[in-house]
Amino acid sequence: MSPLLSPIELSDSEKLEILQRLDRFRKWTSLDEKRYCLACGHIIDGRGILVVGGTRGTGPLRLICPTERCHAIPMDWVIPNDQVLAKMSMLEEKAKSPRKKSNIVGREKFSARLRRFALQFKHAA
Repeated sequence: MSPLLSPIELSDSEKLEILQRLDRFRKWTSLDEKRYCLACGHIIDGRGILVVGGTRGTGPLRLICPTERCHAIPMDWVIPNDQVLAKMSMLEEKAKSPRKKSNIVGREKFSARLRRFALQFKHAA
């Protein structure tokens, strides 16, 4: 995480108050409540959510996902109901199962990457 996005240290009551004030999409009654981040696919809780920004010249306070390299915001978090948990389970199973690759698909991916690479030189000329 860059120094610009260093999280602000807060007491539990301060953090809960900020979650309640800044998350306009879902109500928070406890820091132990969980949310599913649609951007990174992780379950996060109120304690882990990062509060960044503030009055030190870095703009307004913002909430971001605590997962490394995920900068999702409250609109990207949903309450993990049965439907969300079932989808997560299916995605985990799909990721674990071996994927069959055909040579055609592999060649298509390679050729698409090669075209993108070549376009860099075309634009520079």
